[in-house]
Amino acid sequence: MLSSEQKTKAAREQLLEDGFCILDDALDSPFLRELCDWSDHLLRTTTFPSKWKYQGSDIHISGIRHRSKRNPDMPSHEIVDRLIEYPTDILEALKLDDHRSGGAFQIISKPPNGAPLYWHQDWSRWSDPVSMSPWPQQIFLNWYLCDTNAANGCLRVIPGSHRQRIDLHSHLVAPHESGGYDVDEENEWMFLNHPEAIDVPVKAGQLLIGDARVLHGTHGNSTTDKRTVLLGWYYRRSNDVPATWRGDVPQEILDRDPDLPFEWNRDPGHYLT
Repeated sequence: MLSSEQKTKAAREQLLEDGFCILDDALDSPFLRELCDWSDHLLRTTTFPSKWKYQGSDIHISGIRHRSKRNPDMPSHEIVDRLIEYPTDILEALKLDDHRSGGAFQIISKPPNGAPLYWHQDWSRWSDPVSMSPWPQQIFLNWYLCDTNAANGCLRVIPGSHRQRIDLHSHLVAPHESGGYDVDEENEWMFLNHPEAIDVPVKAGQLLIGDARVLHGTHGNSTTDKRTVLLGWYYRRSNDVPATWRGDVPQEILDRDPDLPFEWNRDPGHYLT
């Protein structure tokens, strides 16, 4: 049986290699039940716009101590602060403690008979050489509130696609507000059953951490119960090489202009090789 330290090391290696990893028994049962009750209430009392069709729901809630800087007028709740702070030790063990929360979590709940979520990646800095980083610059934390499988809409991932270009990259519409909301259900590339894709079923309370650059989507929900996940974004504030990094560093990053301005770009360009 692997020790806790060995499991953590294996999880970090998988995150670097495949673009995602899973931590077992990360969320204690009382907090899990509290999160279920809190999110269920919001799901019952929220009007779902048509643009949420593929995500199921996309309710954004800020913390109070940890405010969203991008959207300071976002509704807030103290439970989000606890959710943001909860994985502090986990991130430290994974050498990801230089990542900071964006100050919000999203309630994403695929309803019964909900549509699949199309293939996409969430990195928006493809014009920057830091896109080539062998370490994660931006990660998503998915806290699952129920067991997931192919039937109820579990996550699908294409391992290694965060650093390696594949055929799919050239055919995808930019996600969500950048075009994904209007994708046709018959789009063969956006919903392709790609041969390199794998299903990632999880148990309630497990934590999935993913690199923002990895291609991912979900199955549809063919069951009679909703499938809920709480998603939070964490970012490195620095573009420098992490202090804990001991591997190779792309020359493009070493030569990067430290004053390079931020440019929003969802399209993987020449920095994805």
